[in-house]
Amino acid sequence: MTRRVAVIGHGVIGARVAEELARGGVVGAELVGIVARRAPSSPAGPLISLEEALETADLVVECAGQQVVHEIVDAVLSRGSDLVVTSVGALLDDRLGPRLGVLGPGRLFATHGAVGGLDLLASAARSGGLDTISVRTTKKASALVRDWMSADEVEHLVRATAPVTVFAGGPGDAARLFPDSLNVVAALATAVGSTHGVGVELVGDPAATRTTHEITASGAIGEYSFVIRNTPSTQNPRTSAVAPWSVLQTIASLTGRVPLIA
Repeated sequence: MTRRVAVIGHGVIGARVAEELARGGVVGAELVGIVARRAPSSPAGPLISLEEALETADLVVECAGQQVVHEIVDAVLSRGSDLVVTSVGALLDDRLGPRLGVLGPGRLFATHGAVGGLDLLASAARSGGLDTISVRTTKKASALVRDWMSADEVEHLVRATAPVTVFAGGPGDAARLFPDSLNVVAALATAVGSTHGVGVELVGDPAATRTTHEITASGAIGEYSFVIRNTPSTQNPRTSAVAPWSVLQTIASLTGRVPLIA
């Protein structure tokens, strides 16, 4: 079975995903079109509307931000198409999270993004739950500046000479305040099936050259610790370079030729 894929968004992630699909980089998947609010100069495939995507694609891949997830999720899934979400933080939003179990008949899938080990943590959580889970993400300080920050907060980050804790709290607030930097937190919470007991810390380090995610979890079934160090995208330092390849791996898992390890 060949999946007919429409990509929504043509930023750093969406453009690479479309390019790889167009060149046949995922066996069992073909690009039918790209949905973009602004027409890119050299798209890898035909530009189509959302309605055209719903008519021609059986797999829609969102690479456009949390708000777009809210705008398209009902339309895509109610038509029976599957939806791959890269802006995983949207799943923690009260507008969507409580409805996940009743949406359909299409299926919703979230990419694992820039982290690994989620399958193991999901297995551990299935055994009866994990008592504690923490995520500590360290990024280049300047990449964490946000429009909602005060002038003093921005200056503190930009002029920092040592690591600065930018956020400490729960997954919901993390995904809301840093939607393009802490998708990994939403992916983790979704994998283990709960935001309860998940602690999040975001650190800005002026000396950081890679994005580091330190994940620890413990429960009756065992203790787990992962450290992931990703190279930031040269086009957008808020995004890890591995992110589009994560999306492509998710697409590959939904074709007739699924990966051997699942």
